Amino acid sequence: MLKKHFVLYTLYFISTIIILYGLGYTKDWDNKNIIVAFMFFFGYLFGARSKYTLIILLISFSILSIYFPTGIIYGKPTAAILEPLLQTNKLEIIGYLLAIRYKILLSILFILIQILIYKCAKYHIKGNNYIVNIIFVIIYIISLFGISIKNYQFNDDAFLKNSISSLKTIHAHKKEFQESIQDDSDIKIKSKIDYNDDTEIRIVVIGESVRKDYMSVYGYPNTTTPFLNNAKGIFIDGLVSAGPSTNTSLNRALFKVSPDENNIQWGVNFVSLANKSGYETYWISNQGTEGWGDDVFYGLSKLATHSNFLKQGGFTSEDHDDDEMLPILSRVINVNSKNKVIFLHMMGSHEPVCSRIGTYKPNFSTNNEAGCYAATIEKLDTFIKKITEIVRNKRYKLMYFSDHGLSVAKNRSYHDVELYEEYQVPLFYLDSNIDKHIYIKKSLSGLNLIDIYSTFINIKSNVTNEKYNFNLANKIPENSDPLIYWEKYKHISSIQKKQKPITNLQSKLELKNVIKLKDNYSFSNKCISYIENINIAFPSVPHIYKIHGWMATADHKEPISETVGSFIVNDKKVLFVEGEHELRPDVHMYFNLGANIGNDYGLVAFLDRKFVKKKNSIYIGYKDDSDHYYICQKLNQ
Repeated sequence: MLKKHFVLYTLYFISTIIILYGLGYTKDWDNKNIIVAFMFFFGYLFGARSKYTLIILLISFSILSIYFPTGIIYGKPTAAILEPLLQTNKLEIIGYLLAIRYKILLSILFILIQILIYKCAKYHIKGNNYIVNIIFVIIYIISLFGISIKNYQFNDDAFLKNSISSLKTIHAHKKEFQESIQDDSDIKIKSKIDYNDDTEIRIVVIGESVRKDYMSVYGYPNTTTPFLNNAKGIFIDGLVSAGPSTNTSLNRALFKVSPDENNIQWGVNFVSLANKSGYETYWISNQGTEGWGDDVFYGLSKLATHSNFLKQGGFTSEDHDDDEMLPILSRVINVNSKNKVIFLHMMGSHEPVCSRIGTYKPNFSTNNEAGCYAATIEKLDTFIKKITEIVRNKRYKLMYFSDHGLSVAKNRSYHDVELYEEYQVPLFYLDSNIDKHIYIKKSLSGLNLIDIYSTFINIKSNVTNEKYNFNLANKIPENSDPLIYWEKYKHISSIQKKQKPITNLQSKLELKNVIKLKDNYSFSNKCISYIENINIAFPSVPHIYKIHGWMATADHKEPISETVGSFIVNDKKVLFVEGEHELRPDVHMYFNLGANIGNDYGLVAFLDRKFVKKKNSIYIGYKDDSDHYYICQKLNQ
C-alpha cells in the first residue's frame, strides 16, 4: 500500500512540474509561483478522493495540455500570443505546427500520466467526503482563475484568468477598430480655409519605401527625378516618418494619434475628414486587402465612396505595376462633376526593389541593388508626371509623401529600424495654380501629416491644426526632434546610425563561390524558412538570380546567427552558395519577440542563373562552426 501511494504521489509531483512548465510559469518565473505549484499538487491530493473530482482533473487538465507547446515557447497566454493563433494565414499555421512538432509529445505524455493517475487513484477512493470536495473546488478555482480579496491578488496571472482576459482584449481591439473607424462623430468641420478655392481634383499619393536622399530634387547627384526637379510646387525637406515600417508609419499618419496615451483615434482619419467635408472619395491601391496590417488599410478604404484594389490577397499575393492604377485614375476624374479626393497607395520602392522596375527603362545601369533602388525613384518621378498629364485639364492639387525609407547597399536593400535615413522621407505638393518651384527646409513629424492633409483639402476642423499648411510652409511650427514609433514612442535624436546614399551605381556584383557538398549536410527540422522571391536580381544583368527570404529557429523563433546561404538540391548533388544576413523587423514583429532579440532573420543570396533550373529545388539554411550544413524546412511548400 505504501508503495502504491509513493507511485501516486510521484505522479502528482511530475504532473505539477509539467503543468508549471507547459502553461508558461517557468518562462517568467516568480518565487510566488512556488505557492501555485503547491496549489496544483494539493489539487491532485484532494481531487483523488472522489470519482467525480478525478474525472474533472482528467478531462480539464488534459484539455489544458493542448496549450503546452505554446506555453513552452512563448510563456503564459497574452493577447499578443493568442491573437496570431486565432488567424488562418497559411504561413502562421504551418510555422506554428513546425515549431511545436516535438513539444506536443509533452502534451501526449501528460495526458497519459493523467489517465494513469485516474486508474491508480480510483482504487483508493473511500466514500464521498463533501468537505474534501469543497476544499478541492476552492484549490482548483484559485490555481486556474486566481483570487482577489480586498485588493490582495493571489495567482493574478492564472492560466484561465489570463486566457479569458486576453481573448477579451483581442475581441475588444478588433471591435474597437471595426466600430471606431466608421465613427466620425468626433470630427467637427468648422469652415473652409479658402472660400475661393475652386479645385476640382485632389490627389493623395502614398509612397512606399522612398528615401528623400535618393531623389535629385532633394540633392541626390544622379538625376533620378527629372520631372520633379523643375515641377511647379512646394517641396518640403525635413519630414520624419512616424515609423520604420508601413504599419507603424501609416497607422500614425493617416489616423489621429495621441502619443502620450499611445492611442490611435481610428474614426479620425484622412478618408473620414474628406467624407465629412462633402468630397467624393476614391481609394485606389496596389497593396493588399489582407495580411500583416493590410486589413487596417482595407478597412480605411471601405470608408471611401469607391475603392479599387489591384490585388485581392496580401501585398505579395500578386505582382501588379503601379502604372496599372493610372487608367483607373483617368476614369474616375471624369465620372461626374463632384469635387473629389483620390488616394493612390503605391508599391513604389518596396523590396525586392529590382522587381519593382518592371518594363520601365531607366536612364542608368541597374546592375546592383542601389542602381535598382535609384531606378524605382526615377520610375516614381515618371509616375507623378503621368498623373499630372492625366489631370492637366483639371484644376488639381497633388500631395505626396512616403511611409518610410530603406537601408540601401550595392547588393541589398532592407528595413533597418535603427537607421536615421529610414525615417527621412519626401513630402511635396503640386498645384495647377502654382507657377514656381519652391524648396523649403523644415523639420516636420509624420504625426502631423493629418494636419497638413486637412489644409490640403481646404478645411478647418476641431481635430486638426490649420497652422500646418503647404502654402504657409515657412510658418509651420518647427519640430527639431520629432517623435517616431518603434515598439514605443521616442525622439528621432535617439537614432544614431547613419548611411550616405550610394552615388556610384556602376559597380558590378561579385558572385560567391558555389560549393559542392558531400556528406556534410542534412535536412533540419530545427529551423524553418520562407522563400519570398527567386528572380533575376538586376534587370541589366539577367544571368544573375537573387534568392530572398528569411529563416528562424523552429523552437524559439529566433534568428539564425551562423553563416547563412542558399542550397540547390537535386538527385545527383547538393550545392551551397553563401549569402548575407538581412534585417527583417517585420518578421521580428510577427513572432512578437522582445526587443532583446535581433532582427536579422533575412537572407539574400546571389547565384548564376544556370543553377536555377527548377525554383522548387532551391532551399535556404546555414553552416555551423564545424562546417556542417543544415537545410531548413520550407514554409511555402
